[in-house]
Amino acid sequence: MHHDPISRLTAASIRRWRSFLVSAVVVTCVSLWLASHLEVRSSFEELLPEDVPSVKHAKELARRVGGDGTILVMVESLDGPSGLERAEALATVLAAEYRALGRDVIRSVESDIRPIQRWYTDHWPMFLPLDQLGKARADLVAAIGEVKARYNPVLDLLDEGSEAQPAPELRIDLAKNKDLGELLDPTRPGPRARVEQRFEQFVDGFMVHPDRRSVTIVLRPTGTSLGVEQVRVVLDKIRAVADRHGGQMASERLRIGFGGSYPILLAEYETIVKGAVTSFAIVMALVLLSILVFYREVRPVLAIGAALVVGIAATFGVTWIAIGYLNTQTTFLGSIVAGNGINYGLVYLARVGQLRRRGATLEQACHEGAQAAARATLLAAVGTSVAFGTLLVATNRGFRHFGFIGGIGMLLCWAATFAFVPALLVLFERLRPYRARVRVLPSERGNPMLERLFAYPRTMVAVTATITAAALAVFSWNLPNSMERNLDNLTNDATGSEALRRDNGRAQGGIGTSIAGAIALLPSRQGAETYCEEIDRRLKERPRLEQLIASCETVSGVVPSHQPEKLALIRDISERLTDSVLSHLPEEQAARAREIRGQLAAQRPLADEEAPQSLVDRFRERDGSVGRLAFVRAHGGAKLELGANLREYAAAVRNVPVEGGRYDAAGADIVVADLLEDIERQGPRVTLLSFVCVCALVVVFFKNWGRSALLLLSLTAGVALMGGIATLANIKINFFNFIVYPITFGIAVDYGANVLSRMSVRRSVVPALAEVGGAVILCSWTTIIGYGSLIMSFNRALRSFGWYAMLGELTTLITALVLLPAMAMLVPARAWMAKPREVVAGESSETGEDESGGGRATG
Repeated sequence: MHHDPISRLTAASIRRWRSFLVSAVVVTCVSLWLASHLEVRSSFEELLPEDVPSVKHAKELARRVGGDGTILVMVESLDGPSGLERAEALATVLAAEYRALGRDVIRSVESDIRPIQRWYTDHWPMFLPLDQLGKARADLVAAIGEVKARYNPVLDLLDEGSEAQPAPELRIDLAKNKDLGELLDPTRPGPRARVEQRFEQFVDGFMVHPDRRSVTIVLRPTGTSLGVEQVRVVLDKIRAVADRHGGQMASERLRIGFGGSYPILLAEYETIVKGAVTSFAIVMALVLLSILVFYREVRPVLAIGAALVVGIAATFGVTWIAIGYLNTQTTFLGSIVAGNGINYGLVYLARVGQLRRRGATLEQACHEGAQAAARATLLAAVGTSVAFGTLLVATNRGFRHFGFIGGIGMLLCWAATFAFVPALLVLFERLRPYRARVRVLPSERGNPMLERLFAYPRTMVAVTATITAAALAVFSWNLPNSMERNLDNLTNDATGSEALRRDNGRAQGGIGTSIAGAIALLPSRQGAETYCEEIDRRLKERPRLEQLIASCETVSGVVPSHQPEKLALIRDISERLTDSVLSHLPEEQAARAREIRGQLAAQRPLADEEAPQSLVDRFRERDGSVGRLAFVRAHGGAKLELGANLREYAAAVRNVPVEGGRYDAAGADIVVADLLEDIERQGPRVTLLSFVCVCALVVVFFKNWGRSALLLLSLTAGVALMGGIATLANIKINFFNFIVYPITFGIAVDYGANVLSRMSVRRSVVPALAEVGGAVILCSWTTIIGYGSLIMSFNRALRSFGWYAMLGELTTLITALVLLPAMAMLVPARAWMAKPREVVAGESSETGEDESGGGRATG
């Protein structure tokens, strides 16, 4: 009779194998259906907790404004510069049609710059700073007063030494005054000429690429660029508008391309999904091929592969129920779970195959194999799940999701192995009865090479310890510089088709100015002005910030602020520039003053409705209110991909005092700055917690301080080697790959535990190592294949994760197979050998004695 849960599960799987297989199919189909609803969210906002200020502000930005995403429409002439006029004409029509989509779809359209240029040309006096107008008026009053005093010295109370001059000979030079000279000095460009200079980069008033082949239209959708389906819907509408002009484009040899954050996000999503599916298929193929090569039988491949599919499908089905989506970190977990989750089936079938070759029936082999393998692999499954599970304590949502999916995946793959493999073996037995093959496995042969290798355990321990100490010293010495500070090394490769990359580049080239920056959400229109005034003050106090921040813009840059005060000064200046005053100016200065007087006299109050709506819409919120936004534009050469610059930029736009409160700007760069800070704060804590949990788990499972110490020394040495070699290879820690450390603790403890368990019950080293070494290497190899899939990722941070994890697999495997046995040979045998009838992590000492024939500590 079988009374323990594993025995009862095995018996049920063998006896009711049809029901188990049907249930496996049902679980797989239902799980795949659930998993098919998972979407991939590649935004950094999905990695941070929702209560982090930058994430809250980003969500508030999406609610009030609709996000800061862009779509760049590029109209290109296939005839080169000669067709530019046709491209401009089509761009004008397209811009009007995009505006017609309504504010529910597009909140801002920028195309024809000429109305904007006319607006600033006609109303330039209204955009002068209020203090400059005040100083210009004061300069004018002072200049006229001085002349009057010289004309009538009786009125001159300030300079009695000046000689009075006859009126016809009086000359006034208004250009010598700084603020008034800005307007009246004929040697300088006039105000309207300066406006023209600002817009001279726009050929024919359009955003034209420098090679004059294409025109850019800038669209700012109302929605956010976080939901893939929402992005797809908006892009479909944008493309549908362009497709209506297919006949015109063909006849006039024009083409339309798209760029900006929306098309790039969709391309990244499709790349991630394709990469995840491709890598999973490759991992499964390589893993199953490795099993076939190792076992030289098809049955293990089919049995393990089928059970693994059930476990992985269930993992992502549960993920959809619990989380609902994947992020950039968790997308490739299918391959990682496959590479690790298959290990349980490898150990199980190795036991079953060994027993069947010795003549056991299928039922006997399944029961005895399950008894040994289930307990032996339980430490690995629980240890790995605990290592993943420690990530759940992090506030970082990316880590929590990674920990949840990885942890539940390990347990589900373990459960699927012992639930469905027996039923699959019964099916194969019914289809084709098993016939034992006479074949000597590597573990059953002599091992002269291993015996020679371990003939000098003291030397092996000394060499390994020296290398480990050196690696630990290198890692510790470089620890302050171990974090990746250049965010370019964490970004995505260029995604999408060659056409998308080309079109996006051309569209960006047509804009000519940086569109990167952050948006501050303020309580009022005046609050936005106050925010920018504080940013300007910070720029003056810290000149270094001028390399990071180009400007702070509000709606007052479109519709002037302080209009009554400005109009009063403008009228006063205009009225003081009388014909009499102009008659005393130098001829060229008089002509300039007469021109300026006319432009000043034409000024009037300006309303939001009169301004170019493409500019006003940038400061318009979903509820229709205008002016409560401030846009901090990043400098074109800010290099925010460098961590130090990014942090300084984020700090400069945060904690700004406005109307009794403190306000931050929102944007992707601010989120990334918070993400870096979050990793540096939580990384060490999660890593330490993982190590402590794994240590406790080892002690609980082995219930022996000697074995626990050997295993943990092996594990620590492997991790130290990983860190040192990674440092020498210049693989830096970043907010993706730092979780390699806690995960490696859980996965790597499996190798040492299997080796130590077998050594303990065999009461020997070399024979036990020969028996278990091949399976351990195969388990590590499949895990390496899983991690290797990350190298296929288009994300550089994930690729570094793959390299780091594979390095950790190799170093911990080496310490488990080399350092651990060598250390065991140097300590008293009673510290790690099993006592008669003692069970060590699922290994039966009785079986060990029968099969190994003794208790030699050295083999």
